Amino acid sequence: MLTVVTPATTTRLTTIAAARDHLMVGDDVSDILLGDWIDQASASIVEFCGRPFARESVRETFRGVCGYAIMLSRFPVVGTPAVVMDGTTLAASDLEWDAEAGLLYRLRGLDRFAWGCRVAAVTYTAGWLLPGQEGRDLPANIEQACLTMIAARYGARGRDPMLRSESTEGVGSASWIATADMGALPPQAADLLTRYVRVSGF
Repeated sequence: MLTVVTPATTTRLTTIAAARDHLMVGDDVSDILLGDWIDQASASIVEFCGRPFARESVRETFRGVCGYAIMLSRFPVVGTPAVVMDGTTLAASDLEWDAEAGLLYRLRGLDRFAWGCRVAAVTYTAGWLLPGQEGRDLPANIEQACLTMIAARYGARGRDPMLRSESTEGVGSASWIATADMGALPPQAADLLTRYVRVSGF
Protein backbone atom coordinates (compact mmCIF):
# COMPACT_ATOMS: atom_id res chain seq x y z
CA MET A 1 0.00 0.00 0.00
CA LEU A 2 1.35 3.41 -0.97
CA THR A 3 0.29 6.76 0.47
CA VAL A 4 1.53 10.09 -0.85
CA VAL A 5 2.84 12.16 2.06
CA THR A 6 4.00 15.23 0.14
CA PRO A 7 2.50 15.45 -3.36
CA ALA A 8 4.32 16.90 -6.34
CA THR A 9 3.57 20.53 -7.12
CA THR A 10 3.54 19.74 -10.86
CA THR A 11 3.53 16.66 -13.06
CA ARG A 12 4.26 18.44 -16.34
CA LEU A 13 7.30 16.99 -18.08
CA THR A 14 8.05 20.21 -19.92
CA THR A 15 7.09 23.87 -19.70
CA ILE A 16 4.88 26.06 -21.86
CA ALA A 17 7.91 28.19 -22.74
CA ALA A 18 9.91 25.14 -23.85
CA ALA A 19 6.98 23.85 -25.91
CA ARG A 20 6.54 27.22 -27.57
CA ASP A 21 10.25 27.37 -28.43
CA HIS A 22 10.23 23.79 -29.71
CA LEU A 23 7.25 24.44 -31.98
CA MET A 24 8.52 27.90 -32.97
CA VAL A 25 5.02 29.34 -32.62
CA GLY A 26 3.74 32.69 -31.52
CA ASP A 27 0.42 33.80 -30.12
CA ASP A 28 -1.53 31.67 -32.61
CA VAL A 29 -1.29 28.87 -30.03
CA SER A 30 -2.53 29.85 -26.58
CA ASP A 31 -0.86 28.99 -23.30
CA ILE A 32 -4.04 27.17 -22.30
CA LEU A 33 -3.89 24.90 -25.35
CA LEU A 34 -0.18 24.24 -24.89
CA GLY A 35 -0.79 23.46 -21.23
CA ASP A 36 -3.49 20.96 -22.18
CA TRP A 37 -1.14 19.27 -24.66
CA ILE A 38 1.62 19.12 -22.05
CA ASP A 39 -0.74 17.57 -19.50
CA GLN A 40 -1.97 14.98 -22.01
CA ALA A 41 1.52 14.11 -23.22
CA SER A 42 2.87 13.88 -19.66
CA ALA A 43 0.03 11.56 -18.62
CA SER A 44 0.60 9.35 -21.67
CA ILE A 45 4.31 9.08 -20.88
CA VAL A 46 3.61 8.12 -17.26
CA GLU A 47 1.17 5.45 -18.46
CA PHE A 48 3.60 4.16 -21.11
CA CYS A 49 6.48 3.91 -18.63
CA GLY A 50 4.32 2.54 -15.81
CA ARG A 51 5.76 4.98 -13.27
CA PRO A 52 5.45 8.61 -12.16
CA PHE A 53 8.42 10.93 -12.56
CA ALA A 54 7.64 13.93 -10.36
CA ARG A 55 9.39 14.03 -6.99
CA GLU A 56 7.12 13.13 -4.07
CA SER A 57 7.44 11.87 -0.53
CA VAL A 58 5.51 8.65 0.03
CA ARG A 59 4.91 6.00 2.66
CA GLU A 60 4.81 2.43 1.45
CA THR A 61 3.77 -0.57 3.53
CA PHE A 62 4.97 -4.10 2.79
CA ARG A 63 3.59 -7.23 4.48
CA GLY A 64 5.19 -10.63 4.91
CA VAL A 65 8.63 -9.50 3.76
CA CYS A 66 10.94 -12.52 3.51
CA GLY A 67 13.47 -11.72 0.80
CA TYR A 68 16.70 -9.74 0.84
CA ALA A 69 15.41 -6.74 -1.11
CA ILE A 70 12.32 -4.58 -0.78
CA MET A 71 11.35 -3.27 -4.20
CA LEU A 72 10.08 0.27 -3.78
CA SER A 73 7.39 1.49 -6.15
CA ARG A 74 9.05 4.85 -6.72
CA PHE A 75 12.58 5.62 -7.88
CA PRO A 76 15.14 7.14 -8.06
CA VAL A 77 15.24 7.44 -4.29
CA VAL A 78 16.41 10.79 -2.92
CA GLY A 79 17.92 10.99 0.54
CA THR A 80 17.68 8.36 3.28
CA PRO A 81 14.57 6.16 3.60
CA ALA A 82 13.00 5.81 7.04
CA VAL A 83 11.99 2.24 7.92
CA VAL A 84 9.77 0.96 10.71
CA MET A 85 9.95 -2.84 10.88
CA ASP A 86 7.36 -4.59 13.05
CA GLY A 87 7.05 -1.40 15.10
CA THR A 88 10.80 -0.81 15.51
CA THR A 89 12.53 2.09 13.75
CA LEU A 90 15.72 1.00 12.02
CA ALA A 91 18.85 3.14 12.06
CA ALA A 92 20.17 4.40 8.73
CA SER A 93 23.31 2.34 9.37
CA ASP A 94 21.12 -0.79 9.27
CA LEU A 95 20.05 0.00 5.71
CA GLU A 96 21.52 -0.01 2.24
CA TRP A 97 19.73 1.00 -0.91
CA ASP A 98 20.13 1.24 -4.66
CA ALA A 99 18.73 4.70 -5.30
CA GLU A 100 18.40 4.32 -9.08
CA ALA A 101 16.66 0.93 -8.97
CA GLY A 102 14.60 1.57 -5.83
CA LEU A 103 15.90 -1.52 -4.00
CA LEU A 104 16.16 -1.44 -0.21
CA TYR A 105 18.29 -3.85 1.81
CA ARG A 106 18.69 -4.59 5.52
CA LEU A 107 22.19 -4.86 6.92
CA ARG A 108 23.74 -6.75 9.80
CA GLY A 109 27.19 -5.30 10.10
CA LEU A 110 28.49 -5.22 6.54
CA ASP A 111 26.31 -8.07 5.29
CA ARG A 112 22.85 -8.04 3.77
CA PHE A 113 20.35 -10.43 5.26
CA ALA A 114 16.69 -11.28 4.82
CA TRP A 115 14.11 -8.89 6.18
CA GLY A 116 12.03 -11.60 7.82
CA CYS A 117 9.31 -9.33 9.14
CA ARG A 118 5.54 -9.15 9.20
CA VAL A 119 5.25 -5.46 8.31
CA ALA A 120 7.77 -2.93 7.00
CA ALA A 121 6.69 0.69 6.58
CA VAL A 122 9.05 2.75 4.43
CA THR A 123 8.84 6.53 4.15
CA TYR A 124 10.98 7.99 1.40
CA THR A 125 11.29 10.63 -1.28
CA ALA A 126 11.65 9.63 -4.92
CA GLY A 127 11.46 11.05 -8.41
CA TRP A 128 12.95 13.99 -10.24
CA LEU A 129 12.53 17.74 -10.11
CA LEU A 130 10.73 18.68 -13.31
CA PRO A 131 11.34 21.43 -15.89
CA GLY A 132 10.46 24.79 -14.39
CA GLN A 133 11.40 23.69 -10.86
CA GLU A 134 14.56 24.96 -9.23
CA GLY A 135 17.32 22.37 -9.45
CA ARG A 136 15.51 20.49 -12.22
CA ASP A 137 17.15 17.08 -12.77
CA LEU A 138 14.64 15.25 -14.96
CA PRO A 139 16.58 13.40 -17.69
CA ALA A 140 16.57 15.37 -20.93
CA ASN A 141 15.26 12.40 -22.94
CA ILE A 142 12.02 12.37 -20.97
CA GLU A 143 11.36 16.05 -21.65
CA GLN A 144 12.32 15.55 -25.29
CA ALA A 145 9.78 12.72 -25.58
CA CYS A 146 7.11 15.04 -24.21
CA LEU A 147 8.07 17.77 -26.70
CA THR A 148 8.03 15.21 -29.52
CA MET A 149 4.47 14.25 -28.64
CA ILE A 150 3.40 17.89 -28.49
CA ALA A 151 4.96 18.52 -31.91
CA ALA A 152 3.03 15.56 -33.32
CA ARG A 153 -0.16 16.94 -31.82
CA TYR A 154 0.54 20.38 -33.27
CA GLY A 155 1.29 18.95 -36.71
CA ALA A 156 -1.96 16.96 -36.70
CA ARG A 157 -4.19 19.99 -36.11
CA GLY A 158 -7.11 20.02 -38.52
CA ARG A 159 -6.59 16.41 -39.57
CA ASP A 160 -8.92 13.52 -38.89
CA PRO A 161 -7.28 11.90 -35.82
CA MET A 162 -8.13 8.44 -37.21
CA LEU A 163 -6.42 9.11 -40.57
CA ARG A 164 -2.97 7.54 -40.85
CA SER A 165 -2.15 8.48 -44.45
CA GLU A 166 -3.82 9.41 -47.72
CA SER A 167 -2.99 9.79 -51.39
CA THR A 168 -4.65 12.10 -53.91
CA GLU A 169 -3.03 10.69 -57.05
CA GLY A 170 -5.32 8.72 -59.30
CA VAL A 171 -8.50 7.61 -57.58
CA GLY A 172 -6.99 8.31 -54.16
CA SER A 173 -6.51 6.09 -51.15
CA ALA A 174 -6.45 6.36 -47.39
CA SER A 175 -5.36 4.26 -44.44
CA TRP A 176 -6.77 4.52 -40.96
CA ILE A 177 -5.38 4.04 -37.49
CA ALA A 178 -6.58 0.90 -35.75
CA THR A 179 -8.47 1.60 -32.54
CA ALA A 180 -5.85 -0.35 -30.57
CA ASP A 181 -3.13 2.03 -31.80
CA MET A 182 -4.87 5.28 -30.88
CA GLY A 183 -3.13 5.60 -27.52
CA ALA A 184 0.31 4.70 -28.85
CA LEU A 185 3.20 7.13 -28.54
CA PRO A 186 5.03 8.32 -31.66
CA PRO A 187 7.93 5.91 -32.30
CA GLN A 188 10.48 8.68 -31.76
CA ALA A 189 9.04 9.39 -28.32
CA ALA A 190 8.83 5.70 -27.39
CA ASP A 191 12.49 5.21 -28.33
CA LEU A 192 13.55 8.05 -26.04
CA LEU A 193 11.66 6.47 -23.13
CA THR A 194 12.82 2.85 -23.45
CA ARG A 195 15.27 2.92 -20.53
CA TYR A 196 12.68 4.51 -18.22
CA VAL A 197 9.95 1.90 -18.66
CA ARG A 198 9.23 0.07 -15.41
CA VAL A 199 10.17 -3.59 -15.76
CA SER A 200 7.38 -6.02 -14.91
CA GLY A 201 7.76 -7.22 -11.34
CA PHE A 202 9.49 -4.02 -10.20
